[in-house]
Amino acid sequence: MIELLITLVMVAILGAAASSMLKSQLRGFSRVNDRQEARAVARLAMQALETELAMVDATAGGVNGVIAASNDSITVRVPYASGVFCASGTMLQFPGDSAAQSSAVYGGFAIKDTSATGAYSYTNSSTTPSAGTGANCTSIGLTAPTGGTYVSVSGVSGSAGAPMFLYQVITYRFSSSTLFATRRGLYRRVGAGTAQEIAAPFDTAATFRYYTAASDTALATTPAASAIRGVQVRAAAFSPHRTAGRASPERVTITSAIFFRNRTD
Repeated sequence: MIELLITLVMVAILGAAASSMLKSQLRGFSRVNDRQEARAVARLAMQALETELAMVDATAGGVNGVIAASNDSITVRVPYASGVFCASGTMLQFPGDSAAQSSAVYGGFAIKDTSATGAYSYTNSSTTPSAGTGANCTSIGLTAPTGGTYVSVSGVSGSAGAPMFLYQVITYRFSSSTLFATRRGLYRRVGAGTAQEIAAPFDTAATFRYYTAASDTALATTPAASAIRGVQVRAAAFSPHRTAGRASPERVTITSAIFFRNRTD
């Protein structure tokens, strides 16, 4: 009987030790998994931002594709269809992503000055482009390639053959999350539409900083919109879950630099 009791006590001790070790391993695994989730939140934000911000025009010497900027938000003109100007308000539109073009919300057009600075001039417009007259292009020797088309753009004028594009106005903002109390979310809004929360949760350290001409250092103080040539995104993300025994969720920060196209300085 004594030997049996001793055996039971030893089994209980070993079982408690094994249980404690298993719990520790499970918590460790859970923390690793939570870090991966936090990293996924940050990467999701980066993928969305890089896809569109890298398309913003950074033409020097005048207005660029940035409309407004702060440490919490940035509003930009993002091209969704490109081509060349023909005549009589007609643009020869190059082949592109039909799905992206059909879902875009028209915000205006930009056309390049081919005679002076080479900068793009922007015109905000609410008049949606319509089918254009092909003869306005073919008469000056411009023919749409396979998959291309002719588009009538209200208010456009310029030199024949001048590059131009249609854009939509997109705002990205870090603001209070509707999904996670006390946290921040990354919102995306097209035009005057409803802002959609596309990634969360983030810390208050999630922010935008900006690069200016001939500089590889991001500024904490927001410069004038016309001086911005790129964006540094600091995605300080949390995991959506908290490991048992931890005071707060796991936190991961990913920092990425996104420079605009056509950057010459």
